[in-house]
Parts: sequence; C-alpha cells; structure tokens
Amino acid sequence: MLTIENGDLKGRKINIVSDKRTRYTPANVRRALLNIIDVTGMNSLEIFGGSGVVSFEFISSGAEKATIIETSRKACSTIIKNAKKMKIDNKIKLICSDFRKIVVKLTEKYDIIFMDPPFQMGLAGEALKKISENKNIYDENTIIIVEHSKREKLEKKYGDLTIYKEYNYGDIKLSIYLKEGE
Repeated sequence: MLTIENGDLKGRKINIVSDKRTRYTPANVRRALLNIIDVTGMNSLEIFGGSGVVSFEFISSGAEKATIIETSRKACSTIIKNAKKMKIDNKIKLICSDFRKIVVKLTEKYDIIFMDPPFQMGLAGEALKKISENKNIYDENTIIIVEHSKREKLEKKYGDLTIYKEYNYGDIKLSIYLKEGE
C-alpha cells in the first residue's frame, strides 16, 4: 500500500502493483514535487503510470484531470481500481499501451508531463525524444518532469526541450525540461 501525501486525498491508501519490476516514486519525492509545482487547475500526463500514485497526488492537489499511459495490464487494472476507490475515476483517462505508440498520437495539450520510467534502461531519453516530436501536447508553459536515477545521464536538449532545473533526492533526480522560447 502507498499513501497519498498531499491535498484533499492526503492519508488515503492505494494498492500497489504486485510486480517486482514496478518501482514507486517515494513519498518524500512526491511531497517535494508538489512543493516545486502548483498543479492547481492543470491537465497532466503521466507516462509509466505504475499504480497511478503521482497522477492521484496531482488530482488530490487540485489538478483538473490526468491522463496516464501504462503498458502493463496488471498495472492498468490497479490504476482503475485505485481511481474508483478514491472516487476520482471521472478525472482519470487511462491509456493501456506502450508510450512509443501513443505519445506521437496524442492531440491534447498538457500543462505538466511527468514520467518515472524504469531506471537505467534509456527509456527516459527515448520518451523525451518522443514528446519533442509531438508539438501538439506541449507549449512554452508546459513543465516536463523526469524522475530518474542520478547515474542515468540525460541530454541537455531533446528537440526544442531544454533542461531547466534539476533536484536530487538520494539516488533519485528530478530533471525539469521546458520548451525553448521562440
């Protein structure tokens, strides 16, 4: 079980995915994330959703809606159950598919894009590249946050996305990318 750390749903328990390959954003990093960014009224996209905990934190802290991309059927089932249990399933759109197929097809603009891919597999860079190829989903106001191992080196630029700031939490690094000004 994980606990929602912020907002209206703070203290609520959610189920985790019973799969050793699924790694969760630690509570201290989720709290820090919501101290860095005010998500009130935002439309978010989470890639590599796992149990959905980060999107649930966003909704709990005032985000309007959240789209979650997750490839594991077991994880998708867990996300649906958790959203229904917390009565926020009307604010969650779940896409159960590989991010490589979906990101390029999305047409909705997001205020915040968060990803927490499996560490040390090169998926963070691959996802940033896919995002940069779809100008429909972000603009100069979109905040793109990548949670990754501090040992995993990301490029400073992916297309017109440029590193803005980085935060360290033990072995975890949050790298924030923004669209370069025109």
